[in-house]
Amino acid sequence: MQLNRFIIVCLLRGLNSRPLVILIKIRDQRSTTELRRRWEPGTQYVYKYVGRSIAGIYKFKLQNAIIELRSRVIVQSIDENTLIVKLTETAIQREGNCLADGYTIGKDGDFENLIDNEKDIIPNSDMLAAPFIISHNKGSITELKIDTDEPLWIVNIKKSIASQWQLDLTGVRHDGPPPNWQSITKDGESTTFSVFEDSIKGDCVTMIDVDRLTRSQVLNSDAFQLGLFDAVCKYMPVYHIAKTRDYNRCKSNPIWFSANPGSHDCDLDKGNCGSFMHRTAMVKYVACGESISKLIVVNIYGFSDLMVQPFATKTEELLNSVITSWSLEKKESVTSFFKSLTSPKKHTSLSYVFDDFQQLNHDGIPVQPNLVDAYIKSSMAVPILHKNIVDALRVVERNLKETGAVEIKDIIERLAIIGRILPMFSLDELKSLWQEIKTLDYMIVTFFIDCVVQSGSNPAVMLIKELVETEQITGPKATWALAALGYFAKTPTRELLHELMNLLKSGPVQSNKTTMQTTMVTVADLLNAVCGSPFKAAKRFPISTFGQFCDRKDAVIIDEFLPWLTKELESSKNTVDRIVILTAFGSLGVEEIVPVLLPIIRGTPNKFDDTAERVRAILSLHRVVFTIPEKIHPILANLASSITERPEVRMASLSLLLMSNAPQTYWKKFAGGTWFDPDHQVATFTHNLINSLTKIPPSSSLLKELIKKATIAWPMVKPASIDQSYFFPDIRSCYLDEGIAVMIHNPTYRVSDEQWPVFMASRYFYQLGPFSAEALSVYLWNYNMSDIWQSVWDKIYLGSMTLKEDNIEKLKAIWDELNATHRPADKRAGLLHFSLMGSLNRFIDLEKLGKSIPALLASITKFENKPYEVSVSKYRMLAEYNVRFPTELGLPMRFLATLPLLMSVQGNLKSDGKGGIKSCINAEFSLKLSSEIRVDIPFNGKFIATGVDVRVDFRPPSELYFNYKSPGQIKMTWIPGKKLKSFFYYHVFPYTVTSDLTKTFTPILEDHGTNNIVLIDKPVVHRLPIGDRYGVNIQLAENVHMVNSDKMVWWQWFQKWNLNGLFNLGFVPLELRGRHHALFYDPSGTRARSVTVYFQYQHATKSSKNTRVYESGSSESRTAAEADLVSPVVPEFCPFLGRLFKNLECGSAHLLRTGIITEQKNGTFIHFNLIAGVSKDAWNTKDFTDIQIEKYTSGNVPASKKFDYSICYTSNRTWNNPNAYGFSKNVLQLNDEKKIAFGEHCNQSEIRLTAKAYRDRETASAASENQQCFKDHTTPSLYVSPECTEAQRMDQTYNNYEVVVESKNLSDTANYWINTARQWINYKLYPFTVKHMQGQSNAPHRATLTIKRDLHTGTNNITFVRPTETVLAVNVRPEDGTVNQWARFSPLIFAYSKIFYPLNAGRNFLREASRLSSGGISEAKCVIGHDQVHTYDDVVYNYTINDCPHVLMTDCRKESMIAVIVREGDGGKIATVINGQDVIELNPAGDVTVNGGKTGYTSLRDRGRIEIRSPGSKAILAVIYKHDGHPVMEMKHLIIRIHSSEVELSAPQHLRGRVCGLCGDFNQQTLGEFKTPDRCVVSTGELMAASFKMKAERNCSPINEEISRRLKKETEVCQSADQFNHVHLLDDLK
Repeated sequence: MQLNRFIIVCLLRGLNSRPLVILIKIRDQRSTTELRRRWEPGTQYVYKYVGRSIAGIYKFKLQNAIIELRSRVIVQSIDENTLIVKLTETAIQREGNCLADGYTIGKDGDFENLIDNEKDIIPNSDMLAAPFIISHNKGSITELKIDTDEPLWIVNIKKSIASQWQLDLTGVRHDGPPPNWQSITKDGESTTFSVFEDSIKGDCVTMIDVDRLTRSQVLNSDAFQLGLFDAVCKYMPVYHIAKTRDYNRCKSNPIWFSANPGSHDCDLDKGNCGSFMHRTAMVKYVACGESISKLIVVNIYGFSDLMVQPFATKTEELLNSVITSWSLEKKESVTSFFKSLTSPKKHTSLSYVFDDFQQLNHDGIPVQPNLVDAYIKSSMAVPILHKNIVDALRVVERNLKETGAVEIKDIIERLAIIGRILPMFSLDELKSLWQEIKTLDYMIVTFFIDCVVQSGSNPAVMLIKELVETEQITGPKATWALAALGYFAKTPTRELLHELMNLLKSGPVQSNKTTMQTTMVTVADLLNAVCGSPFKAAKRFPISTFGQFCDRKDAVIIDEFLPWLTKELESSKNTVDRIVILTAFGSLGVEEIVPVLLPIIRGTPNKFDDTAERVRAILSLHRVVFTIPEKIHPILANLASSITERPEVRMASLSLLLMSNAPQTYWKKFAGGTWFDPDHQVATFTHNLINSLTKIPPSSSLLKELIKKATIAWPMVKPASIDQSYFFPDIRSCYLDEGIAVMIHNPTYRVSDEQWPVFMASRYFYQLGPFSAEALSVYLWNYNMSDIWQSVWDKIYLGSMTLKEDNIEKLKAIWDELNATHRPADKRAGLLHFSLMGSLNRFIDLEKLGKSIPALLASITKFENKPYEVSVSKYRMLAEYNVRFPTELGLPMRFLATLPLLMSVQGNLKSDGKGGIKSCINAEFSLKLSSEIRVDIPFNGKFIATGVDVRVDFRPPSELYFNYKSPGQIKMTWIPGKKLKSFFYYHVFPYTVTSDLTKTFTPILEDHGTNNIVLIDKPVVHRLPIGDRYGVNIQLAENVHMVNSDKMVWWQWFQKWNLNGLFNLGFVPLELRGRHHALFYDPSGTRARSVTVYFQYQHATKSSKNTRVYESGSSESRTAAEADLVSPVVPEFCPFLGRLFKNLECGSAHLLRTGIITEQKNGTFIHFNLIAGVSKDAWNTKDFTDIQIEKYTSGNVPASKKFDYSICYTSNRTWNNPNAYGFSKNVLQLNDEKKIAFGEHCNQSEIRLTAKAYRDRETASAASENQQCFKDHTTPSLYVSPECTEAQRMDQTYNNYEVVVESKNLSDTANYWINTARQWINYKLYPFTVKHMQGQSNAPHRATLTIKRDLHTGTNNITFVRPTETVLAVNVRPEDGTVNQWARFSPLIFAYSKIFYPLNAGRNFLREASRLSSGGISEAKCVIGHDQVHTYDDVVYNYTINDCPHVLMTDCRKESMIAVIVREGDGGKIATVINGQDVIELNPAGDVTVNGGKTGYTSLRDRGRIEIRSPGSKAILAVIYKHDGHPVMEMKHLIIRIHSSEVELSAPQHLRGRVCGLCGDFNQQTLGEFKTPDRCVVSTGELMAASFKMKAERNCSPINEEISRRLKKETEVCQSADQFNHVHLLDDLK
């Protein structure tokens, strides 16, 4: 049987429709041996061939870029297995802005009438027209023969022609059962089978469907419309054959790609990469004949699509469709065979061969690159590229140094283009280019080095190596280059890896510690990426093209790098250096590092016993734990569960264990362990880690597993405080349905006596569809660094203070007598390590940095009289995905997605020597996200492309003047320039274009041939002037190609994000419609000469005439004759301060003044001023707020003002305080009178608010009847348990609120906003409204709001009355975190918002904010009762203080000059406070003694007090007053209350973990609470208390003999509270 022809249906595509496939199965009972004669020998077939490549955005099909290839193809059949093919009349034409339907090829294949196209002259047209030979076996092509001299681009086109004709109907290379034609009836039933079929796009499984069409289907087919169809087919059967290619099952796949970072969870060379990328290919044949053995091909129609989400999110897709059409024009006998090939070359594969790789073997297959030759073939002469690179860098320099720019320049794209061009240079050519570059400006040199690093070719790496080794680049420039060298390496062959090892060992690298450390981690990261895992290497490097570069057992790792790294670790004696080396081990991440790390993890005594190093060694298992979890998980579990280990070691192990997807058993174990773990920090850390994981969205498969396991384990976790924890591994995550995710992981470790965490990390994980990366990681090691930071602080801000030696000696005597001992200090480790996408990787030694700051400050003073030049530039390609595909036309196609970053600061600073600095700096921060599909015409460098460009630019004003003037005034003045300048710019720019490589260095956005894809006739254009009122033409502008751009559109967009997601990936567009947003300055229309912004803050204190004043260190006091203003203020604050203190006899005030002053060119000034102040009396019973806002214009005449508006706000609040101890029996009430006035003198219109909040007796009774509180505490005043604290909070919470609002002469604008507020209130109350009466005649200009809150349920009954309506709502409940928009946007902001309602009589905003921020630590207090002590850490023990002095609290680190000593006196407990050079004794009998000078506080007049002030100034150091008849002493960090037999101390947060005494150590741990001053563990609190008994100056009662005996026995051999036992780990990991 012989198949003569194949015909393909021409499928129509609409603008939004896909091709329709009609399948009919062919049946034939003839022998399969007859099927081999599908081409009649001696016959010639002439076909008209049209192929189009159409690039555009799939849902924006009205605009595309198109390449069309047209030819007349003649096929001569020589024998059963040989064809000769010749292309004639071939033409190629392009169009970059086709606005017609290019997806449908008409019967004539016309293109001229479709668009105004550009025709391309084909070189070597005679070679293209030269015949070539196809050898086939039953339709399966076995080889091609093409003349040797023909260029590769012609070979690829001819391969594409052969690919489209290949059809294996007999199943020669069948995949599965071959077709059985003998079993198919002549009438025909559909049959389907699969074969392996070679083609231009690889050797892949192809599914073939054969169907016989009915007559009606034939008449309705496109093939029937062809002129030759009726003559050829007549009434013969018509068959439809369809081929569908499966790109997921290929033996060969001619795709080249590089991906950085290579962390995607799909394959770029398959049929689909998640939903990000899809490839499809189908060919349809329509043929007719008497039987399937005698078919005549009339028409072929094929299409293939590459569809890509440009940013891997669910937006519109970029699309390149290739449409091919073959139409039979003539069938005739051969009259003259084509001449034979003169020098034929056999091609056994039809796969495309990329022609831009220089390294090819004799078979034309790329081989691994060497170190010196160019990686990619240049389409232009290298000298031309050389010149263009220099010119482009000069353009970049000129634009970045300009103080203004007339238009937006795509500087960042120029640098990206240079980085993509440099791989076309050999090493010698790069050296030649460097010789010219190094003589140019510093900025040009910097950007050139950055571009060389980005290019990533082997010659580029070798150039950087040579420049470093020859010290042509040194210092930061060399370090920054080496930090990213491994990240950008494109082809890290074994030879290149050996060279990098030689670089690491070279003298210049070894001589600079920073450079060596950076290079070490860079090499380790690269070795892991290329050798650690073949699977991961294949995702990042072109492994499919070049083969594997190395494996984890390669000699460069086992014999070179790992031994060298181990030797460096063993020889290093510095903790910071060892942490960096351990980081490199973690970056290497192969199994062989584990035996090296185990001795450090174990904590080998006297060798590897430093906690910081142990933690780093544990964290260095972060890669290997995923490769050999069965070996690493037991190690981590043993460490995390050992309660005798250091908390930091346990938390690091636990975090890594759970985050590495450990088995569920481990999750349950540690969840349940929170109930029994003696270490509060570890238990809280575990609680927060599991809790955080239950709340994040499942944006990846790993997170889905973690969330599932955390959810199962969560019910087993011990409940903890809802406050923000002091110990946290906080994990926050944002996920959008569009496929965007951001996760932030912030683990924090603390030790007991360090004020700041000893370890902090912040790790940002980004995800766009299947692409994920650790975008930013910051690690901070801060062990034993407090004194360094304190020294820096003192040298910058503080002067020296001379203390009287007598009193200091008293404090020292106390420490000596106690033998006060602080916790043994850890080895100092101060290190900052940050990595940005792996391309910015640096280590900073914080100890060296801290010590260098004073010298740096001193050096700055040298530039007071001359400019200080500033030039900082950095360019990085943070991410790049470059994938190259062949198309069915034989043309190469590229998908390129990039994320470059540019930072530049250029200019100078000049000091005026008087606190002012003039800045003339041009700064720019640019971030660009672009995605493009491009199809090239290889013979002339022309191309078509479609893509999306997203850009974010920040450019601050250039000419600024900064000034600081004491006290506390900061000014910044901007001099508007003469050029247009964009301060902020953002755009989304979808486009199509046709261009050529001669414009290589012209960014797409500056190419005039680039066509913005426009979907609407008239874009939305808005311009909002925001500086015109001040004479500055600053506008916010937008140009949006969308139907709407209003508040609703912005609100819908905003609701998709939370705070973390918005600030990290908010620039990623959620749709591809074009838009431009800019905040820009335009000199035209600007009337201002200068713009000044100022800020000033002051604090003032007023003492009453009833105050007795001591100077610090003095025993003499004086009595103020009249009210005394303690803190002087500047004249501008004086009138304001007078109002604030008018009704306050004694108190403090905070004052703020800020505003804008613009000097106009006509000599006038426009002012916008805000002055605000808040005052509060010393007794915390009233406060007063005064705010004034005014805008006016002043002239040259003094005191001349023309007001635009003024707003005045005052608030006068009074309240009664709750009892200091216990519960308040009386009604607690707050009254507030507010006034908001408008007008030139705030006298034209006003709003008055009268508010009242009170706690009624019902609430008081419910709080005071808390049975659990009384069950725990029999002493009525000792309310310190959580139950009592909550009961007291309830007792002090207002549950009734009444607000009356009255207005007078309001403007229309004010009424509009009031009406908006009314609508918002009604909207929020609607779900709870039970009555809404409208049309009433209530009091005019008056509204009332009444709220009754249920103290148990938290629900509210609300009545809202306006002049025309009344709304009654019951059981109103606030939205919880699951539904509240702000809770989702920022949980932290939502938590802090709860501070404002309900109000609390005993707490203010600052106190509640401090409680939330510190996890409740700020609320800690120590109470010494009659026979019981409650420590800061909530440990209660029995002890009775006698008449001997006992130390309640002092700083055992001997850094803070403070101690509190208590003894029993006749009238109760007498407290002695040593605060620096002052000794104060508080006697509840009625006396206060300051440095020996006695004052009877009971004799103080009403609301009188005692103040201790700094000598020579009026700064108040301490205040003593009476409250409820008992003495209270307030200092900066400590409040002491004495209530007869009880003493209460507040929590000194700056001494956390450092105090010792009866109050414990205040380290938030109950473990080890009982210890002596020299840190020996004792069994009971009374033994600890006895150890803090001081020798009395006079005889006092001895301690109980039994207590003395037990104390002596337990401390004979000191068992240190700081002892930790290391867990035993086996060396044998098997």
